[in-house]
Amino acid sequence: MFGANGLVGYKDVPQMNGDAILVIKDGSGVGTVSYAQGKFSVIGTLNYLTVIGNNDLRYLYFALSVFNFQPYKTGMAIPHIYFKDYGKAKIYCPSLAEQKRVANVLDKLESKLFVEQELLASFNQQKLYLLGKMFI
Repeated sequence: MFGANGLVGYKDVPQMNGDAILVIKDGSGVGTVSYAQGKFSVIGTLNYLTVIGNNDLRYLYFALSVFNFQPYKTGMAIPHIYFKDYGKAKIYCPSLAEQKRVANVLDKLESKLFVEQELLASFNQQKLYLLGKMFI
């Protein structure tokens, strides 16, 4: 089961079996987009979106990752967005072949970015360890 901060628990019967785009709809992370695969469920702070028609879900994920949800935010103390509002927004969608090509390139870049982020975190841990040993 997914929540605004990622995996929050497990459920016997999942809501979804397949790929979907997850959008945080309540709280400080409102408008943050992630991608889920397989069997999963979501709690009330998330919407999940699936593909309709002749579109590539990964392309839509990348498009929504840079989409400006700001005009659709409501609420002062706890911000919210509602699909009924941002669902009317237009997103440029080229031909399916072009969507797949763009999504494949961005997938590779995203994978490389994740590897680099993990490597950086590993170097930071190593640095902290070595600094700790240096000043003992």
